[in-house]
Amino acid sequence: MGPIARLHLATFFFFLAYGLTVPVLPLYLKALGLAPEWIGWAVALMPLAGLLLRPWGGWAADAWSRKGPALLGLLASTLAGLFYLGPLPAVLAGRFLQGVGMALFAPSTLAQTSDLAPADAVGRVMGTRNLLIGLGVMLGTALGGALLDLVGPRGVFLLLALVQAPWIPWLNGLPETLEARQAGRWWQGFAEALTIAGVRAATWANTGFAAVFSVLQAFYPLFLVHHGLPASWVGAFFGYYSLVSVLARLPAGILVDRKNPYRVALWGFTLANLGLLLLWRWPLPLPAFVGGTLMGLGAGVYLPANIVAVTKATPSRLRGSAFSLFTASWDAGGLVGPPLAGLLVGRAGEGAIFPLTVAGALLTTLVYLRIARRVL
Repeated sequence: MGPIARLHLATFFFFLAYGLTVPVLPLYLKALGLAPEWIGWAVALMPLAGLLLRPWGGWAADAWSRKGPALLGLLASTLAGLFYLGPLPAVLAGRFLQGVGMALFAPSTLAQTSDLAPADAVGRVMGTRNLLIGLGVMLGTALGGALLDLVGPRGVFLLLALVQAPWIPWLNGLPETLEARQAGRWWQGFAEALTIAGVRAATWANTGFAAVFSVLQAFYPLFLVHHGLPASWVGAFFGYYSLVSVLARLPAGILVDRKNPYRVALWGFTLANLGLLLLWRWPLPLPAFVGGTLMGLGAGVYLPANIVAVTKATPSRLRGSAFSLFTASWDAGGLVGPPLAGLLVGRAGEGAIFPLTVAGALLTTLVYLRIARRVL
């Protein structure tokens, strides 16, 4: 098996483990007695860890090793599953540790993949990677929701650790792709990457939509349970949304090899906006799946388009820093979205997330158009 295929497989199981926590953690935190305001902050511990660690991870991927940070990230995410088995302080530490894993694993493996991808097939390679990420999150989310009713949260968290641990030696066997170590201070690579319009546009867009979708992940499960639906419906909705996103990613990757990636991303943002608007109109199953379809299509289009935009706009020597900034956008959005939404939910109820997410997605799209106007 080639190195790109091995990277893809390790990435799939890493994100499957992440998906297991999506429908389970908010409900588990509520069962532990946390109020909605504090659930938002607890969920945000993962992106907080990401923001704190990504600068080091990006610098390390350019100045030390492409695969070293990825190995440490996979180990941290594996240990997070064991921390989730403990009392509340350990659960919170596990959430933070899972963020450490994401902060190190995602930018490092993205840089490795972009190093190995043929120049004329970057979209296809990244589309396949995104397909497997989405498939992992989809299966993990659906499995987490189903297993929560069968084996309880502790069984789900144990599985989180078990599905990741075997891939640590597998990832260690990959070749090192860092050809020349980047000299200079840790922040210089980030400063140079931020001068690239494509990096700025893609990073902003991911920040905004990460905030929007992290709000849905944190509070839509509470909305559904409040309306008498079981946890399996939570997993079914997010699993379906992820399935649609997965099915769109490889065709979107192929399209990006032929079209302007910034325009393809904009098409995805438009679909996501429409889906969120429909979810506001029909928030309960089965009509909610109409909005979920467009949301999934939008994410499946804009995610690989943004990654290809960063890959093509950034020289190889800066890819660790550029992808660290880019993936930090997920953490920044996840850190801002749930706590702010938690304050609103505490006052107005779970239904307040729908107009909030619609407004956030529209604002994100409008600012993206402003930043990317010269490259569209």
